[in-house]
Amino acid sequence: MYALPLSQDSKPVKAAIGAFGGAHKAFKLQTQTDTLTQSLAQSYETASIRQYNNAIRVLQEYMNSPGTNFQVVLTCCLIFICTECLYGRHDNVARHLEAAFSLLNAHHISNRGSEIPPRNKQNDLDKFMESIGPSLCCLASDLFFYMGGSHSSKLVTELQSWLHRQEPVYLQEPGAPFFSAQAAASSLTRMETMYGIIGMDMYDGCPMCLTMGHPCGMEGSTCQRYERGLDPESFFRYWSARYKFKLNFDHLTASEADIYRFKVLELEEIIWRATFKLKSMDDDLETSDCIQILEKIESIIKFSKIETGHIFTFQASLIPPIAYVIISCQDETIQWEGVRLLRSLDRREGVWDSQKVADVYANMITAKANRLLSWDDVPDDVPRLTELLRSVTLRTLPEAI
Repeated sequence: MYALPLSQDSKPVKAAIGAFGGAHKAFKLQTQTDTLTQSLAQSYETASIRQYNNAIRVLQEYMNSPGTNFQVVLTCCLIFICTECLYGRHDNVARHLEAAFSLLNAHHISNRGSEIPPRNKQNDLDKFMESIGPSLCCLASDLFFYMGGSHSSKLVTELQSWLHRQEPVYLQEPGAPFFSAQAAASSLTRMETMYGIIGMDMYDGCPMCLTMGHPCGMEGSTCQRYERGLDPESFFRYWSARYKFKLNFDHLTASEADIYRFKVLELEEIIWRATFKLKSMDDDLETSDCIQILEKIESIIKFSKIETGHIFTFQASLIPPIAYVIISCQDETIQWEGVRLLRSLDRREGVWDSQKVADVYANMITAKANRLLSWDDVPDDVPRLTELLRSVTLRTLPEAI
């Protein structure tokens, strides 16, 4: 929506798109094993890396020149993030996200005191800022789940600053129905980001309510966390009520993209309801919930099978939920079912590669079955689990699926 029009007059954006295009072509050819195709994929990747380094140099020169367009810089950040996702370099994704949120926060400070225009009077930059923030927030949420406790502290700080500058959600007020599936998804992403990645454990009360001796949300007048919409279960009930109004849409006239979004939101609802049953995040999910989550994911996979080939998507909708089930359930049958679904996907969602993640979890299940590691040894993030598995010698088990 923004990148291609900007590339007509912007050298940095044009260079960044060129790098992304080469990386995407190399990615699409990765699954083909013949020598000629592999050689072609390697040449695309080499050209992409060369163009990527050039794009960074062009952007740096642009930022040092007068009249820098804020939209150009942030658009380049977003393209660089997508390119690094295709390369599979999650540390570099984190660095570009740090820069992006730092820019967003700096822009907010420079505009402090200025009045936010109504939606129908927003200029291009206002609309851009309104849409890119949630997109970056979603990417950060996916990245933090992938990296677990090894994530960047600077990114956490920048993200917290950005979240705290957003309009508070007043849970006492009845919310209007979401005007689109995308709006509902953006709202839910905000909750996932606040509770899943920045150290605000949903099972911990805020200091004020702890001193009062009651859980958060019981007395909204004294609980700042509740008043700002920071109590997870209260926020989810508020979100769910707004979302249900939107469910009455015509499947016959709705676009495939909208139907897909609604199916993913239904999956998110199932996951959150299952999570709220836990007394602690260290507990395992109930077996019935794991089965329901995987069945819902399989139905979404079947719906979206019209897409063929190796797929890259910006948002991680299916791979993280499968990973969540595998690391939250000790039933091997369910774990292998999760691996089977990962192998059937053949896609990369942000930093999540379905085939590589499937290999990691298959090795984990095998190692656990061979008593080479215990369930308590298994970390909840992919990089640490990968390193752990390198330290054990795997013995082949009979095929489980």
